[in-house]
Amino acid sequence: MTPPHLHGSYLVVELTNRCSLKCVHCSVSEGSAHPHHAVNGYIDTGMALDLFDDLVNVGARFDTLILFWLGEPLLHKDFGRIYRSAIRAAAKHGTFNQIEVHTNGTHLTPARTQIALNDGKVRQVWHFSLDAIGKETYLDVKGLDRFDAVRENIERFIHEKGRTGAIWPRPVFQFIVGENNVHEVGRFRAHWEGVCRKAGVPVRSVAQNVPHGEDAIVFFRQLDCPTAEEQARQNAIFRQAMQEQGLPVLREEKSTVEVVAENSAACSGFWKSPVVGWLGDVTTCTRDNLLHNAVGSLKAHRFSDLWWGGTMRGRRKAVAAGDYSGMPTCTTCFIPTSSNYTDLGDDEIAASAEYDRKVGA
Repeated sequence: MTPPHLHGSYLVVELTNRCSLKCVHCSVSEGSAHPHHAVNGYIDTGMALDLFDDLVNVGARFDTLILFWLGEPLLHKDFGRIYRSAIRAAAKHGTFNQIEVHTNGTHLTPARTQIALNDGKVRQVWHFSLDAIGKETYLDVKGLDRFDAVRENIERFIHEKGRTGAIWPRPVFQFIVGENNVHEVGRFRAHWEGVCRKAGVPVRSVAQNVPHGEDAIVFFRQLDCPTAEEQARQNAIFRQAMQEQGLPVLREEKSTVEVVAENSAACSGFWKSPVVGWLGDVTTCTRDNLLHNAVGSLKAHRFSDLWWGGTMRGRRKAVAAGDYSGMPTCTTCFIPTSSNYTDLGDDEIAASAEYDRKVGA
């Protein structure tokens, strides 16, 4: 049997937890005070390649592979080898429908640009995490003064994409809207739309979700916050800014009340979004950066044995019934009511339960 392919599923692989910036909305800004960054390093290249081979061998499929978590992926010395291996798995075996890279652009060198640009058969999307268009705002949001170099790197990337006519990757210029940068929304949009048009790269601006397509996207999304009250406040800032830009936003009612376990629906993370940390730890959600929900390590087990093994079978059964006992990260999480959340249908739960039953028999 092959594992069920679930719509909207994505596998996150952290190539490193090192970062070249200290964004205020990221745990990196807490430095060594945050346990995830107490020790820094890079995923073992062989471990990453073995992970892709394992997925191929069991016939697993994810809609998206995301090469990013809490570090800058382009810092990994073998980024190109890992990236191309993922593309091969996707092209030959359908392991991934799409491959995403999230980068702050600090290390988008000409060599990395050459690795990126291609006309492959696999969809590829690179998110450039920018969040500002002015030097002072950039420093305020990103924590370090890398503005000029980053803008030059990404503008060169877009120029090369236009010059070569490469289909992939699709560039997404990301701006997480908050009270510290909302005044730059219009300038940010105008600048990156202009850069793309000058290079002959089709572009459009959107809010909340990246639509299907191949054109470049100037992408605005709301900030994810640690409390329901702060989330509601930042949502209002985001909605107002998007209204001024004429960009439609799906109205949300989330975060007015903090969600607790006994009121939670089944969270799709336990079915659709496994996360592999740079040390090989496998957990269920990118918000679990303390690895409270970790089910084991790729140092000792195959990914397929962990994600579709006994521990996860038991957790999926419990979570399907709304039971998050022993999972502190989940008990106060309100993300399942966010527009940034991947839906989970009863039919998908049933299909996975049937697979779990047969595998565990």
